[in-house]
Amino acid sequence: MPDRPDDEIVIVAENDSMMRGLLRTVLDQPGRRLLLCADGAEAVDRASAAQATLVLLDFRMPRLDGIETCRLIRDLPGYGPVPVVMLTVFDNPNTRRKAIRAGVSAFLGKPFSRDQLLRVIGPLIATQRRLPELERY
Repeated sequence: MPDRPDDEIVIVAENDSMMRGLLRTVLDQPGRRLLLCADGAEAVDRASAAQATLVLLDFRMPRLDGIETCRLIRDLPGYGPVPVVMLTVFDNPNTRRKAIRAGVSAFLGKPFSRDQLLRVIGPLIATQRRLPELERY
């Protein structure tokens, strides 16, 4: 099925192929295009080429970790309001502080369930869907 210009775009940067597959299974749906990346550098490249609705970043990745990836994506045009969710087994106050300073919108500790993931990202995507409507007024 060809991509439509109005498709939601979700960037997923996760170095573990099994986790990428799980995230693809949970997030794949009509009207949403998933850009799956194996590391942070690839995520920044994808974000430079396409305006995403949501970005999911693993904390520990090769080339660029999730913190640096978030900083670089936040510096891209149009990415100020885009929600960025950090996924990590390193769920501790120090990691959360670093992530928040880098511009992370939400934090989800691994392991997580399908329902936990959807509970975190659902409101973030819904907010992004309403932004264009709000900007018209």
